[in-house]
Parts: sequence; C-alpha cells; structure tokens
Amino acid sequence: MKNSTILNNTKNNQLSYIFLILLVSMLPNFLQAQDYRYINAYMDDFGKNEMFVKKSLMDYSVTIVDSQIDTRSKATSGKIVDKLVNMNLIMKNTNKGFENNTLLRDSFIKMNEKTIECLKNGSLILDDYDYQSMLSFSEINANMSRKEKDMASYYQEIKNYDANKKAFGMQYNVSFKANAGKNVLEYNGFQNILFYKINVIDQKLTTLIAAKDKAGFAECFKNIDALHLEAISRTNQYKDNFKDNSMNDANMKYSNFIYGQKEKLFTLFNDFVDEYAILLALKNSTKPQTPAFIAAYNQQARIYNSKKNLFYAVLNPIQVTKKAMYNSWFVTNSKFLQNNSEFENIHDKYSTTDTKVAVR
Repeated sequence: MKNSTILNNTKNNQLSYIFLILLVSMLPNFLQAQDYRYINAYMDDFGKNEMFVKKSLMDYSVTIVDSQIDTRSKATSGKIVDKLVNMNLIMKNTNKGFENNTLLRDSFIKMNEKTIECLKNGSLILDDYDYQSMLSFSEINANMSRKEKDMASYYQEIKNYDANKKAFGMQYNVSFKANAGKNVLEYNGFQNILFYKINVIDQKLTTLIAAKDKAGFAECFKNIDALHLEAISRTNQYKDNFKDNSMNDANMKYSNFIYGQKEKLFTLFNDFVDEYAILLALKNSTKPQTPAFIAAYNQQARIYNSKKNLFYAVLNPIQVTKKAMYNSWFVTNSKFLQNNSEFENIHDKYSTTDTKVAVR
C-alpha cells in the first residue's frame, strides 16, 4: 500500500509473488521430443519433471527475503506467462503422447492456458490494494467476486487435469500417487484470497480516513462487518481440511483485529471530522474578520486539533500492530506450506504399474 502506514509495497508484492509461484508449482515441464516404448518410461520422465518444478519453485517461494520481492515480483507473472506459452508451443510440436494418445498432454496444455488467462486478466494478482481502494464498494465487491470465481475455475481446471491423468493411467494399468485430503495449494490459495479481501477493505478504510469521509467510513465498516462474518464462516468451513489450522487461526485473528477497529475508532473519527467541518465553515466564511470572529476561529482550531490528536493517538498504535500482524501472516503462510507439502524427490513413486506394457 503506497499511501498507508499499514503495509509497504514489498509486503504487498509478497502475497502476489508467493501465490503466483504456488500456482505454477502444479505444472510439469514435460518437453522431451521422443517416442516412448514403455508407459513406465513415459510416466517416469513426466514425474521427474513435475516433481523437479514443484520442489524448486516451492523451495524458492518459502525462502524469499524482502529485498528480493520488490524488484522481482512484478516481472514474475510475465516470466511465468512466457514460460507457459513456450511450454505449450513445444509440447504441441514435439510431444506425441504415448502410442499417439495425447489425452494427458492436451489436458496439461489446457490447464496451462487457463493459468495464462488468469495471470493476464489479473484475477490471480493479489497485491492491488491501492488500485482497489480508489474504487466504489460495489466495484470492489464485484472485482473480489470475480477473482474468487476465476480462482475456483482455475482449480477446477486442475481437477479436470487430474481426472484426465487418472483416466489416461487406467488405459495402461498405471496408478498415480494420490494426495490424501484437500490439495494443499488449493486450500492455501483460498486462504490467501480471504486475507486479500480483508486487506482491500481495510485499505479502503485508510483512504476514507485520509479523505475525512464520514459516510464512506460508516459504509466501509458495514463491509468490514460483512467480511468478518464471511471470515468466520470460511474458517469454520476450512477447519477440518488439515490438522494444521495455523492459516485458519492467522486469518481469523487478523479478521478479528480489523473488525475490532470499529469500536475504537468510530466515535473518535466522527467527532474529529465534525469539528473539522465546523472549522472549515469558519475558514470559508464571508463574515468580517473581527477580533471576536478570529477568537472563535482560533478556539475551534484548538478543539479540532484536540479531537484529531485523540483520534490519531488511537489509530497510530493500531496501524503499528496491524503491520506486525500482516508481516506475521506471511511467516505463518510459509511455515504452513513447509509443514504440509511433500516436495522430496518422489518421482520414482509418482506412478506404478501392475505389469509393464509390452513393446508395440
């Protein structure tokens, strides 16, 4: 957030950067141009590439330091798109499938195309707080709804790919290593977007405070109230997906804090803005600048400054705590991924066959 004491650009970019890497970590790099005589060899190469990309990208995502993010994050999505476009082109030209069966290849290409689409239209970019905060609430809510739908569509494409992979394997007596429970990247993605939505609305609140907008301030807290109820519902829905509930707890703790600002700030803000309106009216008055008028103006200025100071005396510590909680969320996010994702070298058990398919 450029204009807020809550967050800085580096931390904004971290959410987007990690999320993009997580999306691409699903993708194998299966580009070998060769004819395979055995399904085992075909799938072994497929597994090696998939596990290599998964592990290298995940390892990088969880060891990012702040100094790297600001300069690299904006270029990352473009590089990912370029890589996927090139990957699809090569696969279309060189990957003949196994025995001319291209189901696995075609499904993978389609998944890549969905990723490219989402990266280009911004639905998977989760660091545009400043942009969103300048929009109306109806526009903000529409954008967030679109991002959620696009994300759900993206993960559905991944599920379609997994289903086609299983169907492909069944044709050759191949079984794939299956992850128990909900996919960790999908789960993490929806935890990320919940966190994103909370921060978008909170940045809108910061913008309205700077504008001394009483009506907008009140409307913003109505949106915060609604989002807090959504956070309660979502985290309750997610709580049984993993034994590790650290992401759930982090999002709920953060949502509770944002929600709790209303009790501390609402009256103080309205008092401060009311006094500002009185002072502004005196300042713009066409009445003669008599000693009595000047005295009244100066008295109102003192009242205004007192109310303003009271408000910011409460707001500033809130912002400091909020920034610390925001930073802590990323630590929790990285630890969750480290603790709940298997990225050891498992390509040799990526798939198994009951019997080796004969050379044809």
